[in-house]
Amino acid sequence: MGYCGAAWGNAAAMALFRYLHDDAFLIFSRKFRFLYEAALLDIYERFFSRGTYFPTPQEVIHAIYDVIKANPDFLAEGDDVGEGLPDVVSKRRRRIKFAGDASDTAEQALRVAGMAYQKLLQTGWLEEEEYGLRITVDMPMGAGLVIQRLASLKSDIAQRFGGVVVNVMQSLELASRLQAGATGKEASDAAFALRQARDQAEQFSKTMRAILSDLRRIKRELTESTTLRDRMDTYFEQFIGELVLKDFQAIYTFNHPYRFRDRILDLARTLSFDLDVIRAIGAGYATVGMAAGEEEGQRAAETDLLAIQEVFDAVSEMFERIASFRRQLEARLRNTVKYAEQGNAGLARRASEVIMKLHSIAERRPALWDAAWVPVPLEDTRTPWSERHLAQPRQARKPLEPMEVAELVVDPAILLIKRLQGEFQERITPSPAVLLEFLRGKVRTAAAAEAKFMRISDIDEYIAFDAIRRLCRTGKVPPLLAAEFEFEELEGAEHDSEWIRCGNFLVRRKSAGASVDAA
Repeated sequence: MGYCGAAWGNAAAMALFRYLHDDAFLIFSRKFRFLYEAALLDIYERFFSRGTYFPTPQEVIHAIYDVIKANPDFLAEGDDVGEGLPDVVSKRRRRIKFAGDASDTAEQALRVAGMAYQKLLQTGWLEEEEYGLRITVDMPMGAGLVIQRLASLKSDIAQRFGGVVVNVMQSLELASRLQAGATGKEASDAAFALRQARDQAEQFSKTMRAILSDLRRIKRELTESTTLRDRMDTYFEQFIGELVLKDFQAIYTFNHPYRFRDRILDLARTLSFDLDVIRAIGAGYATVGMAAGEEEGQRAAETDLLAIQEVFDAVSEMFERIASFRRQLEARLRNTVKYAEQGNAGLARRASEVIMKLHSIAERRPALWDAAWVPVPLEDTRTPWSERHLAQPRQARKPLEPMEVAELVVDPAILLIKRLQGEFQERITPSPAVLLEFLRGKVRTAAAAEAKFMRISDIDEYIAFDAIRRLCRTGKVPPLLAAEFEFEELEGAEHDSEWIRCGNFLVRRKSAGASVDAA
């Protein structure tokens, strides 16, 4: 068992790091770890973040030298290269040349840059390629993806989502305008719009989580701050400057999630119940290559709509958490400012001012020094209250004595509300026993019944019918129902009543010998 676990762990590690060198992260634990980080970010931004430029090794070493020149503190102790290093020239040259007089420190910095370049080659962050007589440098795919993520974290760690909520709603409205049986460009556009709406909804959810995580980080830094200046810097630079003025500005203005939440949920649910639109969008998925066939495209469309509903169903809880966290930080800010203003208004400040004034007067008139001190005690030892009112010393603990417990009185209105809430939850979420009783009434003994022939007479039957329809679609049938009935989706005619319009499905008793439609 242990060998299998170790083998699985090795296989997982190989699958995760197969695009990176085995010693890729080893350089970040060595002597010049900060230099390697800054050099990789600078090389990526300079040569590989845009365009198709292939630098030479001399140009890469030149870039590392510029990093050392701008940040001499990146080198470890004992390798101080100082400041004011001369510029170098590397373009179209076989060897790097100094633009001015080369000092010992400049030569040392250039040697360190060359050594760092060789180390990046050895650990797989860079690779050389011969292109004819020319040698160029490139960044492998795995290393490029890692550095791209590091560069994005360094540039702006806060997530931005301007217009995401509005774009989701517009994409769903475009899909809802699709006519039944539509094909070609209209179906393809609707498929693209629906997939884009799901991606943007998931991005919106990640944005809300990022804001909440940023609030926790700011609270952690406030707790760790030791001085008032550090706390105020954290408030105004990070909480207000980075988070509130960017993320909360986008939430509280045009993109407030509550503004379009109900509209988005209505559109997603309406589309998921409209089988004609689902079939057309499924055909669009298959046309543009996002699904292998129309049937898989329909499943993908239903999955995307369900994902959008799940995101915006949870928006209320996430937004409430963010608002609560923000109120806590603002209350902490008010308390910090309040006590900071009161810090110099106490007795100590006023007493020090009086003493300084007395000293200045006594220095001008030295004869007053003899009468400057009053020979009386600073504190009167007498108390204006009785000795019995003073704090008493700790006495021996008395053993516990049995006592009568008062009866708990509960408001009948609260009990009624709890009972009604429980009945409501049981009614809108029918149990397998309730569904079994409903099916026994709709499906006769030794027979089968199609959904298109089932009649719905009240709200309880509609809730049970809708629950069975969802079970038939997902295939997750409770054992209590599976022991007596079988479920199968049918093509063609559909159930259409004043309660619901949905696809047709078959419910068959397992003891049935033949299928008989139950009208």
